[in-house]
Amino acid sequence: MKRTILILIALLLMLGGTFLLLKKPKPNILLVVVDTMREDLGGAKAPFFSSLKKRGIYFKNAFTTIPITLPAHLSMFTGRYPFQNRVINNGEKYREDYKLLAERLKKRGYNTYAVVSLGTLQGYLGPARGFDVYKDKFPKTRWYKTAQEVNQEVEELLPKIKSPFFLWIHYSDPHEPYAPPWLPPDGEVWVNGKKLGDVNFLRKEYFFIKGRPGQKVDVEVRLKGRPLRRVTYSVEIPSLNEKVVLMTKKGQRKVNFKLTIGDKGWVRIRPTVFLSIFWARFLYSREVDYWDQEFKKLYGELERRGLLKNTYVFILADHGEGLGEWKGHKGHIHFLNGIYTRIPLLILTPDGKKGLRDEYRQIVDIFPTILRLTGNPVPKGIVGRDLIKGEGHQRLFLETYAPESFFDRFSIVENQFQLIHTPAKKKYFFFDLKKDRGSIKPIPFNEYTPIMMKRLRKFEKQALSHIKKRPKKERRMFKVLKSLGYVR
Repeated sequence: MKRTILILIALLLMLGGTFLLLKKPKPNILLVVVDTMREDLGGAKAPFFSSLKKRGIYFKNAFTTIPITLPAHLSMFTGRYPFQNRVINNGEKYREDYKLLAERLKKRGYNTYAVVSLGTLQGYLGPARGFDVYKDKFPKTRWYKTAQEVNQEVEELLPKIKSPFFLWIHYSDPHEPYAPPWLPPDGEVWVNGKKLGDVNFLRKEYFFIKGRPGQKVDVEVRLKGRPLRRVTYSVEIPSLNEKVVLMTKKGQRKVNFKLTIGDKGWVRIRPTVFLSIFWARFLYSREVDYWDQEFKKLYGELERRGLLKNTYVFILADHGEGLGEWKGHKGHIHFLNGIYTRIPLLILTPDGKKGLRDEYRQIVDIFPTILRLTGNPVPKGIVGRDLIKGEGHQRLFLETYAPESFFDRFSIVENQFQLIHTPAKKKYFFFDLKKDRGSIKPIPFNEYTPIMMKRLRKFEKQALSHIKKRPKKERRMFKVLKSLGYVR
């Protein structure tokens, strides 16, 4: 009798162990998005990120859908094109019933957390939907956070994070202003003969001068040290009639002006620098390297706490950045060439899968990949395809829109070629991506061009019919967008 009981107990233990093995815990998801980071890193070395690329699956032909932050992220979180989400510029609110990635994960029992570093991703615009914690507070003087500030907010969250979790970390260091935090101050602000503080012009931080409403104040901005060559220093004074004082005279070291304190008892000024292409490229690469150093610290802390076990790590950008290669333009938004639309895309898997993949991929592929990994159903009709188990895209479509862009523009990437169309100017550009990954050297049309034109015009018609009534920007976003250089 005793022997029979012991055998039954042993069988139950074996069955219980088998059940536990079959019922694996849900994987965690860490999504790291580095705003404005080019696929070629803009000349940066980024040793830590380069080392991670050797440990995971890297996609060397990945693209965004649009070179604008908010609509690009919504594409990532829906698996759809921006025009389908009806958010095509920054400052527009996502109002669709279609559930975002975090909402779907939350419904399946995931704990959801986000830390964002750019004012264009403020939660009330829609990206916070589905997150238990969404950290989108910014310093009073600027609408961005440094990687160090982002890390600090993430580390404050770590003791509270529970598995299974979805953690989205957004960095924006490569984004303009190109101002690595280690840069020394290059000026001083004096008010009524007293020093208000040091200022680094590149950071585009506001200074708040307080006083009685209507009070006149004397302001002086002084350069110190050796200023950068081939740049223009200026002081922006936001008021009813915005005034810009240029510091361009040879040998000029300071500028004086008078201000009247506003009705709220303060006025703000912001010294800025207009960079040459040389300095933009130099400082952009240093921003990428700075992010790389800081991300290495956070990654080490995540490992130390055991939060990378059973965790899929996605590291990518929302879009790229032009650094003067195309028509001397610095920034993004306006154009669809490879320098603006190619993105790094890396996946680190718990089982250590490695590989360099060269098929065409797009930011929309994040959505179905994470859904499948977490046991969620993948909606039908989406553009995105599974990055790990699915096939690449035969062709990609890209878009960007006025009023943030100079014009509406559309592009198709197919075979080894890219075709870009500006309907308002009736102009096409054609590129060979095998010879020119950044698509900055147009080539003559060839036998592929007519069919690509036909497919692109069909996409344009679909997109423009979907957004006949252009979405309106949220009024409280104008200050943010102007500060970040998104509106003129």
